[in-house]
Amino acid sequence: MKFFPIVLFPFVCVAPPILAESAPKPHIVSILQDDLGYYDSGISNSDAAAWSGNITALAKSGIVLTNHYTHWHCSPTRRSFLTGRLPIHHGEQLSGDDTDDIDLRMEWVSDKLKKAGYKAHWFGKWHTGFRSMKHLGIMHGFNTTVGSFQTGGPYSGPGHSMRWEDDHPIYFDSQFTNLPQHCNVYAEVDTGVVNENRWKKLTGEECDASDFKLNTKMQCGSRIKRINVSTAAECCAACNSTPSCTHWVHDTSQAADNCHVKAGTTCDGAHQEGSTSGVRRVPPGPPPPSGGTNCTNEYSTDLWGQSAVRAVRQHDLTTDGQLYVHLCFQAVHSPYNPVPGNPTGDVYHGMLWRADVYVGELVAELHAKGIYNNTLIVYSSDNGGVLSGINFPLRGEKHSNWEGGMRTAAFVSGGFIPPALRGTTNGINMHIVDWYATFAYLAGQDPTDDPPVAPLPVDLNTPWKDIYGNFSFPAADGVNVWPMLMDPQSYQIDSAHKYLVLSKEVVIAGKWKLLVSQPHFKSQNNGWKSPNGTWRQPTASETLNCQLQDVAPSTSPLPVPGKAGVLPCLFDLRADPGEHEDLSAGNIDVVHELWTMLNTSVLGQRDCSGWSYKGTNHGIPGPWQPDGTTRYCVSSDISALAQCNGAIWVCTGCTSQSHIGQSVTQAVLFAAAARRRDCWVSVTRSAPTPSGRRMTRRPMVPCAVSLAATGAATDAIERESEHPCRTRK
Repeated sequence: MKFFPIVLFPFVCVAPPILAESAPKPHIVSILQDDLGYYDSGISNSDAAAWSGNITALAKSGIVLTNHYTHWHCSPTRRSFLTGRLPIHHGEQLSGDDTDDIDLRMEWVSDKLKKAGYKAHWFGKWHTGFRSMKHLGIMHGFNTTVGSFQTGGPYSGPGHSMRWEDDHPIYFDSQFTNLPQHCNVYAEVDTGVVNENRWKKLTGEECDASDFKLNTKMQCGSRIKRINVSTAAECCAACNSTPSCTHWVHDTSQAADNCHVKAGTTCDGAHQEGSTSGVRRVPPGPPPPSGGTNCTNEYSTDLWGQSAVRAVRQHDLTTDGQLYVHLCFQAVHSPYNPVPGNPTGDVYHGMLWRADVYVGELVAELHAKGIYNNTLIVYSSDNGGVLSGINFPLRGEKHSNWEGGMRTAAFVSGGFIPPALRGTTNGINMHIVDWYATFAYLAGQDPTDDPPVAPLPVDLNTPWKDIYGNFSFPAADGVNVWPMLMDPQSYQIDSAHKYLVLSKEVVIAGKWKLLVSQPHFKSQNNGWKSPNGTWRQPTASETLNCQLQDVAPSTSPLPVPGKAGVLPCLFDLRADPGEHEDLSAGNIDVVHELWTMLNTSVLGQRDCSGWSYKGTNHGIPGPWQPDGTTRYCVSSDISALAQCNGAIWVCTGCTSQSHIGQSVTQAVLFAAAARRRDCWVSVTRSAPTPSGRRMTRRPMVPCAVSLAATGAATDAIERESEHPCRTRK
């Protein structure tokens, strides 16, 4: 496949009606850029058009959204987009491979579109939590999914995050059911022959410096132990030799015990000069059969971009209905891996350029298919920029509650946008959750998703009250913003959300922003990054109490100022988007109104993983699971695999807690060989059942039993007459 630095495309002027019911349902493309700074592309910086020409052209021929918000880091934004719920209604934590972060009773935006007859595809970075098979996109209206479970890791070669297609992992090209046609030679050369040394590198038995996060301290997780080592590689090895370790930190700022061996949910980490962190790869079992990795280990931007372009090309307008493509680039998230054919002379700019090439290819394919004129394109970053990213003129960056962490570069475009609105801006306060209701409306579907039982009212006197119980869950928060996009003069800046809760510590109301404190477990840069990439730290008058950190959720479910007895900060974002001047002292009534609203909203939070409640002894998330002890939001009729406290391809601890860290099952490692979705997980127990038989689970049907059972109970759950999971001798 031949690529050019810029693939410019024509725009055809058409004028679809404002009301969706009087127009054909549009084809829809949503694009998420990862960690893109507010000033990094031609959306807000004309100089950046040199390496983002196609993105810039789309933005300039569409509607630039100047006040479009997300969460301050990745996973909550992605879950919000899919579910239409604000982060406080599914948690502000990063999703792990095996976490339960989306209540399975919630209807996804892809479910809505499927009901409307759309053929939907999800390509790229997922990162939304996959405790069970039912958390996969293929179970929620997507016809095709190809992506990575986590942030992504190295962009190419065998060290990348776990990549999946639909319901199975793809370690080798032979495991694709729909192999991309044009995988480039830029991927690491691989004959497909697995040798012992390469497998040790792939599984994490050996430490590979290319995976290390340099100048980074991963503050998340809990400490298992601290030891003293000389190098980062030694710290990595200590993690690999500790069964329960998930990640490690070599903290060079400490003279003794500088290696932190940790367990729990991983994170991007904060900048700390000289320190190194790393994530332990989960050993995926015995080596797979040979199969080549030209596509599997492809540079992620190319693999996801190729997949999206092909989905458009293969779409059959006579049988497939309307098209929906959700494309989530890994770029420009760290690590900063050089891109193939970079013409920019800068690695970071080149990473965006490579994604931009595929944006151009995608739009060109929409034109070739003859559907561009009836296509809506939504583009946004998942949060503000960080590291090499620039958020000028906004304050702060990713991981902070400043505008630089949460106000994103975003626009809507495509032929579905009326000509009169092309080249305009829209300053209404919007959030990424709003695309849920907007897409549903345009598809002719109900934009709401209410629980069958209403939650109990919030009680400020009982902050730990479980208002949802076993039968309720948060309704969708997203608002249909299509009328506000089509007729902005008829609406106010707060028309979509009178109060918009961005995080536990932030609420926006019209021009006002109340900021209580910063996230409790991340370090923040509280200054301003200039267009040339240099930081300016706050002056004395700009040094504010709200740049201090909140307490942990286990200490208080409500936001707490970082200093006792002080007010939150109050900013007028329309006059001061850079958040230089705190106006709280002169607007006490506004502060009290917004602080009360924020507290009330936060007490309505929902967090299936329990991140917001750890250490409180309040088991708020529910409903109860069949094992009688574990409370997650996965419904009680989910398959047995969902009950395991482990990743869905390595289900550790299923027989008893004593087996944690052992490979109890290699649950779905090479399921692609079977290619049978009704029965595709063959399990051999570490402790054989009394019958000594092998059990085959069928995760695609409900199995309301727990694999935590032992002895006779374990043998009983294998009996085909008692549940849908059948057995084989």
